[in-house]
Amino acid sequence: MGFLLGAYGKLAAGSRYRSLQARMMRIQSKIRRATRDVANMEKMIDRRQKMMEQELTLNNNMSKQMYQNMMVGSMQASKEYTDAMAIIAKGQSTDEAIRKTVSSDQLSAASQTLARLQSTSSQQISSMNSYADTNTALMKSQIENEIEYMRDTLLEPLKDEEDSLQLEKDTLESQIQVAKADYEACQKMEQADVKMLTPNYTGGQG
Repeated sequence: MGFLLGAYGKLAAGSRYRSLQARMMRIQSKIRRATRDVANMEKMIDRRQKMMEQELTLNNNMSKQMYQNMMVGSMQASKEYTDAMAIIAKGQSTDEAIRKTVSSDQLSAASQTLARLQSTSSQQISSMNSYADTNTALMKSQIENEIEYMRDTLLEPLKDEEDSLQLEKDTLESQIQVAKADYEACQKMEQADVKMLTPNYTGGQG
C-alpha cells in the first residue's frame, strides 16, 4: 500500500512541480518584459523633461537677448542719444577747429545725458530679465508637474505590474520548493516500500 501511495504521490508531485516550473518560466519572461518597459518609460520621461527644460532655458536666453537688443537699439535711435553722441564726437575730434565749436559745459551735459540714457536702459533690461526669470521659473514648475503626472499615469502602473509579477514569482518559488520536497518524500517512500517488498533470498541459509 505504501508503495502505491508513494508512486502516486510522486507522479502527482512531479506533475505539479513541472506545471509550476512552466508557470515560473512564463512569469520570468513577463518580469523581463516589464522591467524593460519600466526602464524604457523612465528614459522617455527623462528625455522629455530634459528637452523641455533645455527649450525653456533657450527661450529665456533668447527673450533676454532680444529685449536687450531692442532697448539698446531704441536708446541709440533716440534724438537725445544721437545729439549727445554728436557733441561728444566733436569734443573728441582731432580737428581743433571742430573741438572749439563745443564748450566744456556742452560736453559735460552730453556725457550726463548719455549716462542717464544708459542707466535707464540698463534698469529696463534688468527689470525685463527679472520678469523673464520669474516667468521661466513658473513654466519650469509647470514642466515638473507635467513630468510628475506622466510618472504617475504612465510609469507607476508599469512598476506596479513589475512588483505584482515579482510577488507572483516569489510565491511560485515557495510552491516549487514545496512540490519538490513532496516529490522527494514520495520517492523515498516508494523506494523504501520497494526494498521491503523485495524477497530476501539469502535468509535462512547457512
